[in-house]
Amino acid sequence: MVKQARPAVVRITTNTGSGGSGAIFDTQGRFGYVITNHHVIDGASRVTVVVNDFKDYTGTVLGVDRIRDLAVIRIYGNGSRFQKLDFGDASSLESGDEIIAIGYALGIEGEATITRGIVSAIRFDSDYRSHVIQTDAAVNPGNSGGPILSLDGKILGITTFRREETQSGRRVEGLNFAISATTVQQQIPSLRTVSARPTPTPTRRPTRTPSARPTPTPFPTRPTSRNTFGPIDGELRHDPDDGFIKVESANVSMSDLVVSATFVNPYSIASKSWDYGLFLRYRGTGASTKFLHVAVTSQRRWEVALREGSSSDNQRIAGGSLSRFNTSANSRNHLQLVAVAERGWLFVNGEFISSLDLSNITGAGDVSVITGAFTGNEVAGAVTRFEDFQGSRLTHDYGPASGKLEYEPSFVSMHDIDVFKRNFIAEAEFTNPVGNDWDYGFAFRHPASNDLDVIVVTDHNWWHHDTRDLGDDEYTEVDDGRLPSGSFRNTNHLLLLAIDEVGLFFVNDQLIARLDLSHNLARGDISAIGRYFDDHTGEPEFRNFNVWTMD
Repeated sequence: MVKQARPAVVRITTNTGSGGSGAIFDTQGRFGYVITNHHVIDGASRVTVVVNDFKDYTGTVLGVDRIRDLAVIRIYGNGSRFQKLDFGDASSLESGDEIIAIGYALGIEGEATITRGIVSAIRFDSDYRSHVIQTDAAVNPGNSGGPILSLDGKILGITTFRREETQSGRRVEGLNFAISATTVQQQIPSLRTVSARPTPTPTRRPTRTPSARPTPTPFPTRPTSRNTFGPIDGELRHDPDDGFIKVESANVSMSDLVVSATFVNPYSIASKSWDYGLFLRYRGTGASTKFLHVAVTSQRRWEVALREGSSSDNQRIAGGSLSRFNTSANSRNHLQLVAVAERGWLFVNGEFISSLDLSNITGAGDVSVITGAFTGNEVAGAVTRFEDFQGSRLTHDYGPASGKLEYEPSFVSMHDIDVFKRNFIAEAEFTNPVGNDWDYGFAFRHPASNDLDVIVVTDHNWWHHDTRDLGDDEYTEVDDGRLPSGSFRNTNHLLLLAIDEVGLFFVNDQLIARLDLSHNLARGDISAIGRYFDDHTGEPEFRNFNVWTMD
């Protein structure tokens, strides 16, 4: 079995010096598709895949999943064809089953090493949002991304991490884990979709804003208008003597959007302070310049401010401290900002930080990544790297609409709008009906009958998030809870923000719940709904039902 499987197990090297293992899980003509760990290729601009221990192929990273630590790489045979490994049925694994681990342990030259062990346990890991297989098969750095195989040579999991620590003065043996093939197979369709990644080029305009005196210089070219940009990787080089913020522009014109980027800390905070972030809605020249700056600092602080003209003062909009924030050299932090008209929502490392009042600047403008927003936060010769700088325009696809959700026996009352999207913002004002038997809210990601998610509030001051898969006989409760005292009125404004795996649910501008949407990533209809519960007959009215969506 090992002899047959070995040609499909590959060594992966990168220009950053990192590397690991992988497995060819599919072939199409002379193309081969490799599954590995995200951390094996993280930060690399060049990936090499070694097949049969001697033949090098240039790898193209098609997609990554940082949370589940997975990535798919494509290689081209250029005259040869590749051998693949099939996936096995990981759901049937039990503790005590024998498995084989294959990989390039410690990066040692030569052929892949083989170890044998048993399945110690199978569990769901909330940090990885994955089913993981714990095994006693010996693995080491370099095994990452390599396959765990059944005795008949099928992939049961992808080696991802090990734990080794000391407790109460006693050494705890290494615990080795693999992402289950069940999770891997679920993620592969999205991971192998090619996403064009433009090569970043140096900024062709002078840096725009002095740290002490924010007077941006004019654009040499007008921003272009399009619905998306990125992802873009690049570098912002420090020069503390020039007195300017360092900028890399997307060269777009957007107002309502979702923008995000991952930043790499340039040095240790023991050396000096640093900051980085975003410019938003940047427009005008000279004294008429106006834009927002969103920045985070090595002091674990965040700030959103308005900058105008040649004034040396920033108009601070909001700010505060950060809890989940990495400050060590070369560690990463992810920033995301959602902006719709006068409102915004800030996320750092996937954590919702704050709602924002953006009423001071609502027009379209350019978007940029920045560093050196505050005087003294640069070191000569240092570089702040950014990755996956990207944005999507939010389009007002529906509304404002008003209506009544009329009672219809045995059916949920729905106001359908025929907007078929996964990522969106929906809002509406609902008026409570007379009596105590009503509910209202939103249905979303609804691609087919009986395949959807629902978020509603009820007359008992509770909220409910349920889901239903095609073929299920009933809904499954995802989460629920009581609304905070005093937050509910006779007329209530509900807002739902859904971006990929994360949802935020607001009632009267108060964040009620952070929703886990990882179970349903489908594009689907969005509706205002009432009478979700069978014993409710009340007919709520709604107004100002609006939906914004992104590509």
